[in-house]
Amino acid sequence: MNNLVTIENVTVRYGRFTACDHISFKIDSGDYLAIVGPNGSGKTTMMKAMLGLLPVSDGNIRFSADFHFDQIGYMSQKINNQTKHFPANVREIIMTGFPGSMKNTSAKEKDKLIRSATSLLGIKDLLSVRIGYLSGGQQQRVMLARALVHKPKLLILDEPTSALDPQIRDEFYQLVKHLHQHEHVTIVLISHDLQSVSLYATKILYLDQSVVFFGSSDALCESEAIAQRIGTQAAASLCKRREHEH
Repeated sequence: MNNLVTIENVTVRYGRFTACDHISFKIDSGDYLAIVGPNGSGKTTMMKAMLGLLPVSDGNIRFSADFHFDQIGYMSQKINNQTKHFPANVREIIMTGFPGSMKNTSAKEKDKLIRSATSLLGIKDLLSVRIGYLSGGQQQRVMLARALVHKPKLLILDEPTSALDPQIRDEFYQLVKHLHQHEHVTIVLISHDLQSVSLYATKILYLDQSVVFFGSSDALCESEAIAQRIGTQAAASLCKRREHEH
């Protein structure tokens, strides 16, 4: 298993406020890593620092020699609820997911990649439909197709289910699970919902400005630090649910 990203003692500050304090973890090829924690815990800040969108105050973020930014697919936290009159259709939205390094890729090859991504996500028949006419779940799949269209090595999902109802949320988690297990996509999923993501992710990074827990999902139930942070009853409930699901 190859290491893709190494985060070493990274601190990120907004003025005098420390959003992330000496955080260390690794992302390996084949991981399904969930970064979890309460609101304001530094999850999204850490992700933005990793993407180079925020400066690091201290520490280092290193990528493997054969890995670069264009091999990252990113799905942002919020999907704009477009009106039905928004002019872009599904194909046009997905086209914006191609990185600059693919500017010389032929239209035929791009069309092939678009059809591959939309077939995988069950939205190939929607290519000519305006984005504003789609349901929330369909829009979510379109944005996921946009993140996947260039076949990234690493897919980062920032709170992807926050606006979805429970049924569509569970369907989305199953879809991401399929991408991880069958399409061999390395996943980093940012969420505040520890109960749900612990059923799917292979590794958990629990942040609250600093690292509370980093390890396998199975080891989560044995962590005293997690029990102290979320409460013994919540931890017991989490462990029972994992036992039931597995």
